Amino acid sequence: MASGSARLARWRATFLQLVVFASVGAAFNVVYGLLYLVLREQLSAQPANALALILSTIAGTFGHRYVTFGVRGTDRTVQHQALGLALLGFSLAVTAGSLWLLDATVARPSRLQELVVLIAANLGTGLVRFFTFRVAMVGRRSAVETDPVR
Repeated sequence: MASGSARLARWRATFLQLVVFASVGAAFNVVYGLLYLVLREQLSAQPANALALILSTIAGTFGHRYVTFGVRGTDRTVQHQALGLALLGFSLAVTAGSLWLLDATVARPSRLQELVVLIAANLGTGLVRFFTFRVAMVGRRSAVETDPVR
């Protein structure tokens, strides 16, 4: 059993990693939002959302590998990208459902309302992505070993 100070150190490292993950995720949420707005000019809400999610997910997975989890090189890149795209299915279901709910409750939702709902839905699914990626990218290494600040 780990000592109290070791548990506290792991908790702090995990918390710091979550903060870094959220920061990287926030940057890619901005990318996602901008992509959505650009694509929404030519596409309806659902296809614009799906395409913006796919593109920002691929870029975000690379960002999280490098910045959040300190994964360098190309080892397991394909597996991590496949996991990121699999998690995209979950995110797409949540964001599509959120758009559907907005459309069902607001007669003519504005682009800003759509964007706010989509960003909120993505922030919610971000926690699922963090813990799933953490297991996949960190594996059995301790949280202290994966300190993103080192």
